[in-house]
Amino acid sequence: MIIDPGVAIMHPSFPAFWVKKIYWAERGAMAIRRAAKRAQVVVISHYHYDHYLPGETGIYKGKLLLAKNPNEYINDSQRTRAEEFFDNLCRVFGKKPLGEMVEEGERASYPNPLDELPRARKKDFGDYNERRKQLLGLGLRWFENRVRRWNGAPRIPELKFPGVEVRFPEGREFRFGRTVLRFTRPLFHGIEFSRVGWVFATVIERGKEKLMHS
Repeated sequence: MIIDPGVAIMHPSFPAFWVKKIYWAERGAMAIRRAAKRAQVVVISHYHYDHYLPGETGIYKGKLLLAKNPNEYINDSQRTRAEEFFDNLCRVFGKKPLGEMVEEGERASYPNPLDELPRARKKDFGDYNERRKQLLGLGLRWFENRVRRWNGAPRIPELKFPGVEVRFPEGREFRFGRTVLRFTRPLFHGIEFSRVGWVFATVIERGKEKLMHS
């Protein structure tokens, strides 16, 4: 398997010429293409460009793609990127646009994510406590706005075409012979209510060996 097969140009502050950064990025993309040829399973934990290659559908051909659920626990920019990515997959492997595959949205309720993080809610930050409460309140309002967007948007389904299968793995377990893949529920990509969205962690177990990617 291959996890988060993406590459991005170095940050502008990184001390190297742009031509070097572009060269390194292409070297990285070439390495991903080579590795993808040997992989059976591709994992995409979220839709930042250094974690997947949106335009290179060839690396997903013949694979099981375990990708972040684009319908919930996702910020606006990553939802847009996910729509573009899944539209590419539908057009290449299913010969139809994503618009013909989406389903009617269903309203769902989402609890306050801090309910699962009691230490974050109760931690003593001294004089910072009041400011922290304000920030968490702003974050919760942002989260509630995202929930309204999730409930109002068409749902992108899991996909199965002759050339690729897509499953949303959050909170699930998959077995391949003696190899077990387990995935967490969505986690903040950073501090509580981080505006860059959510990710999931991957745990791979085989025999006495365990790898965690987070």
